[in-house]
Amino acid sequence: MAYRVTMPQMGYDMTEGTINRWLVEEGSHVERGDIIASIATEKADIDIEAYASGVMRKILAQPGAKVAVGGEIAIIAEADEDIDKEPTSPATAPAPAEVAAEKQAEPSVPPADSTQPAAVQPEDTESVPLPDWTHHLGPSRTDPDDRMAAGRVKASPLARRRARELGIDISRVRGNGPQGRITAEDVEAVARSGGVAVVASAPVGSMAMADPTDPSEVVKVSRMREAIARRMSEANATIPHFYLSTRVDMDRLVRLRQELNELGDPGVPRFSVTDFIVRAMALTLQRYPQLNAAFVGGELRRFFSSNIALAVAVPDGLVAPTLRACESLSFAELARRAHDLAQRAKSNRLRPEEMAGAHTAISNLGMFGVSQFAAIVTPGQGSVLAVGEVSEQAIVRGGELTIGKVMEMTLSIDHRVTDGAQGAEALGYLRWCLEHPAACLI
Repeated sequence: MAYRVTMPQMGYDMTEGTINRWLVEEGSHVERGDIIASIATEKADIDIEAYASGVMRKILAQPGAKVAVGGEIAIIAEADEDIDKEPTSPATAPAPAEVAAEKQAEPSVPPADSTQPAAVQPEDTESVPLPDWTHHLGPSRTDPDDRMAAGRVKASPLARRRARELGIDISRVRGNGPQGRITAEDVEAVARSGGVAVVASAPVGSMAMADPTDPSEVVKVSRMREAIARRMSEANATIPHFYLSTRVDMDRLVRLRQELNELGDPGVPRFSVTDFIVRAMALTLQRYPQLNAAFVGGELRRFFSSNIALAVAVPDGLVAPTLRACESLSFAELARRAHDLAQRAKSNRLRPEEMAGAHTAISNLGMFGVSQFAAIVTPGQGSVLAVGEVSEQAIVRGGELTIGKVMEMTLSIDHRVTDGAQGAEALGYLRWCLEHPAACLI
């Protein structure tokens, strides 16, 4: 049976990818697990593996082509198999007409002498107009049911299809496209928010006017920077954050790390402070399952594995690949995988499955001399830990003032997932693990 290669989804907000290059030609034999293509997403370049053996019968998307997530890009089959009779995969790319309707900059307006009826205008034209900002307070003055009855729900074909797939009443969706047109992104935003219409926030700085007397230049924004701006704006607008901070006595951990690194095991990279933090977070998520959760699609989902994303700085911004099932890994194996993941993230060699599936994240800016900061929870996750530098500070031990190594960290939590008291207990256990680092080795 023919296998249809589709554009993978890396992260819940990815909607399309671009074909960088094909590493095999039509007619070539491929084995399951072979790298067959490279794609570009908003955050990284990713290699695609073949999930079936056979002959690369047909390449459907050429280099440079943008393909929607789930869209077919190639067909692998037996050499003599009739691929034209194969049914289309359920996860196919949107029809060209749908994509065109979704991407058009502005809906067409019929000429004045057109026989088509003009759009119905509000009947209360003599009423006092509301200020411009009042549209942010709730639905429009026209009830959604009235809009549907009057045939005035403007939505792209792709948006209507996504609404049917997600079970969303499209008349309840607020359109943020041109002239209030509903797009697929509007529908998906409603699904992520649990059925509550989301008003798209204006781009950062869109209300500010540049001073013509102040020398400046317009900088082209990279795909990665656009993705970061979109996701962080969404997170800040839709996730109710609260923050818990604590100080950790790091003397024991620093000594243990030094002893382990002095052993010089050639099969294990030098252990870092981040390795201990990842292990401590994995143990914390298992001990406090209410923190190992996320509010997704209007539902609170509690996870069983400790999947942790590590923020890695790259030239255009940052990526956060995922370490899966950290609770089941030995400390040495966890450190090895974390270092490998970070190296491949910096060289754009991550696999699709490594860019999704995290339940929490860790961002460590201590190497830049940052003492304390708070991070933003990524949509689809329930928390994020922000870690500062390990520095010498005055601390009290046994009633006496002394100098010790201290690290500050802040846990940002989605308030829909858990509350302050539970978060404080989890953070306290995380601190205990770091202050008793032998627990991380068990």
